[in-house]
Amino acid sequence: MKASKFLVLAGGILGILAFFLPMVTIHRADYTGSASAFQIIRGLSVASDAVGTEEVRAAAMNSEAVSSAKEGLDAMKGIVMAIFVPAILLAAIGALGVSKRKFGRVAGVFSLLFGLIGLGIGALLKSAAGPDAGIGLSLLLATGVLGTLGGLFALVKPERAPAPTQLPRMVAAAA
Repeated sequence: MKASKFLVLAGGILGILAFFLPMVTIHRADYTGSASAFQIIRGLSVASDAVGTEEVRAAAMNSEAVSSAKEGLDAMKGIVMAIFVPAILLAAIGALGVSKRKFGRVAGVFSLLFGLIGLGIGALLKSAAGPDAGIGLSLLLATGVLGTLGGLFALVKPERAPAPTQLPRMVAAAA
């Protein structure tokens, strides 16, 4: 199906866009705020850099605790980035399908797999955030849905490469 590669590409783009949009939005009587994954990564980088300074090492008097804290912050950055890996892969698969003008069963299998993974991650995070879920989590869910649908469509009716155009026999014989 010709639309399957565009569904996968759109899902990937939405997932990448979700990285910059608010993942959680909190509205309480005394506080209102939101945070995107980009802001979380940037904040963890600042905290990791601050932990690595000589002042903190001297104040802690325990270099193992400082290095452990730095490793923990780096691991948290990796986890936040890993949430968006299926979206990046879906965008790459969709872009490759659009550029090659075909989207076969292999692309469909990978799209279905990454779409289901993205759908699971989005559903888990959205249920954990509850009423504080932001637009970024909704877009992560949409990424999973579009990737899954595009993968299913490609498995049911794969799009083959267009047949090469052949010159008429008279022109070919003259050449």
